[in-house]
Amino acid sequence: MKLVFTQDIQRDIDNWQASINRKSYGVEWKKFLPAGISEDGVNNESMLKKYLEDNFYRTGKISSFVDWLNKTARVNQIQEDLEKLLGNTFSQNTITAYITTFHRAPYDVQQKFFFLIFRETNRERNITNIYHELMHFLFHEYYWEQCRTVGFNDQQIHVLKESSTILLNPTLEKRGFPKDFGYPNHQELREKMLKDWEKYKNFEKVLDVACEYVKKNKMFL
Repeated sequence: MKLVFTQDIQRDIDNWQASINRKSYGVEWKKFLPAGISEDGVNNESMLKKYLEDNFYRTGKISSFVDWLNKTARVNQIQEDLEKLLGNTFSQNTITAYITTFHRAPYDVQQKFFFLIFRETNRERNITNIYHELMHFLFHEYYWEQCRTVGFNDQQIHVLKESSTILLNPTLEKRGFPKDFGYPNHQELREKMLKDWEKYKNFEKVLDVACEYVKKNKMFL
């Protein structure tokens, strides 16, 4: 698996414009709109482009960030850690990480990309984000249908997928990176999955138990 870090202002613009109208896992993303631009400004593509160019792209901040990622992210180690955790290997040849200056960072398994949030400080958190996003790719490839066969809808499967990222924390701690915190609405399930991981040390088993727990308690319907 090859991971490519890419700056693309049009992708960034598209993410801003999509994000301010989205709400997911209890988070309304427009609340992260910075003071320097209004919601109307975001919807005006030429105005948003100028804002991004003036504040991020022409200053060299994004290209410097990409350089830092290329020097810092040990992609082979990340891949090895994730494949060991989930018990399966990546089949994608190349995955692209597009830099975004907005706080929301979606991904697309079919198009093989995810967004990575630009940070001027606490950049080590981006390595945690890389683990998080790439874990989603493995989940979709090997475990999505497993969840569907027990009767879950897409919304519930997304919750299982997001909750499972708590299992990254023992590895992240060992590697010296910040923990993965997940979404507030998922904390009960995340803690359950972590306890089951300590018991079974097998991702598929932990997911099976989590599915039964969600069904029994009629969660995330």
